[in-house]
Amino acid sequence: MTENDFDYENNISDRNFEIISRIAKDCSGISLSLTKKNLVYSRISRRVRREGFGSIDDYCDFISGIDGVIERQYLVSALTTNVTSFFRERHHFVYLEHLLRQRLYNRLARGEELRIWSAACSSGEEAYSIAMTVMKCLSAITELKVKILATDIDADILLRAKAGYYDASEAGNVLEDGGQRFFHQDGDRISMSQTLRDIIRFRRLNLVEPWPFSSRFHAVFCRNVAIYFDRETQDLLWKNLSKRIFPGGELYLGHSERIAHPERYGLEGIGPNAYCKVALTESRS
Repeated sequence: MTENDFDYENNISDRNFEIISRIAKDCSGISLSLTKKNLVYSRISRRVRREGFGSIDDYCDFISGIDGVIERQYLVSALTTNVTSFFRERHHFVYLEHLLRQRLYNRLARGEELRIWSAACSSGEEAYSIAMTVMKCLSAITELKVKILATDIDADILLRAKAGYYDASEAGNVLEDGGQRFFHQDGDRISMSQTLRDIIRFRRLNLVEPWPFSSRFHAVFCRNVAIYFDRETQDLLWKNLSKRIFPGGELYLGHSERIAHPERYGLEGIGPNAYCKVALTESRS
């Protein structure tokens, strides 16, 4: 099928937009307002063309049916933006360094296991940046116990994250943080070291579905996810995340995300887009 054979209008009908919006909300919690119509058209038309559907009508009919279960996951991936980089929003890694060096170091040195969650890890740069920060701050602990959980709704992007290969041009931020020892360079590609791979577990997870674990974490990165959710879904996310954070642990959000009335969730602000879980019987020191 050629470009000229692809038959579709330069917009999405109200019917098709309603179908896409409903599926996006049901599958992932993404809330699409009418102001997103052009964006949805741009993202979906590429997918429709690539998969050989004759029109957006045909595509919406397909994803609405039983046979469209797998394609609905690709729809969600097409609607979201996987933009990330090593040490993105660097101030959060400054907070993490302080948490590790000043608040947790003695406990970890005595054998407590460190747990950190990258809750929307995309292609993995965030998770590897967390791992590098941990290894840099805690290298003197000889029997360090650490687990980093890295999750995302997109199964394909997780395969890229687990592979741990990146363009060498992306290594600049890693080098600035003294991270040369954490990757190997081969021409125009870098690969993350086995040391980092060993402490990260990549798993598929939909944040609006029941979570298959009850673990709590010392730090959670959940950045640039809530921007896709409506207020009700955001409130539920904050509540669930707070339950998974140890008292004194910290939560880091994206640059345009805020929690209104964080005290409702046992949290208090500690800086731009960063919150601390407050123990019920004591305030944060």
